[in-house]
Amino acid sequence: MADDRPTPWQVVGSQRIVKDRWIDLRADSCVDGRGVTIAPYYVLEPADWITVLALDEEDRAVTVEEYRHGAGIVAIGVVGGAVDAGETPTDAALRELREETGYVAGEIIDLGATWANWGNHTNRSHHFLARGCRRAAEQSLDDTELISVHLEDLEPLGARLEQSYHLLTWLKAMEWLRAERAH
Repeated sequence: MADDRPTPWQVVGSQRIVKDRWIDLRADSCVDGRGVTIAPYYVLEPADWITVLALDEEDRAVTVEEYRHGAGIVAIGVVGGAVDAGETPTDAALRELREETGYVAGEIIDLGATWANWGNHTNRSHHFLARGCRRAAEQSLDDTELISVHLEDLEPLGARLEQSYHLLTWLKAMEWLRAERAH
């Protein structure tokens, strides 16, 4: 009886389709464990991402509201962004918090990482809880960003987060906070 367990695909060829500041896309030619060729199989290679659920000194959530072109909507979210080359995810979380909101964290808690989209992305999304946040500066936004900052009640926020990894960060933070309160 043949072993029907999945095995990693063998990449027999790869071609860079486009690489610029917005996207890094390649097309792989792969052969699976049964010898079936899968080509082209497109893979996005973005930098790792971070998301931060930031709480101010009164435990209100610091949220950001901005236009999201892929969805074509203006939406509420948590702080998020890319990890720059040579930067740790924690450093990226603190930098993005400061840049997008002008807030600094009294404490940053690493909630772990998940694959962004393991079907065709190579990156991971790192989730953080920032506590004791206070406004320390003006926003320092990129030329392409226009972000409004809001303070919101923490508990009902989850129902308003429409982006999957923003919601996952909120869920992971809520679990962490409940566990802390139980001790």
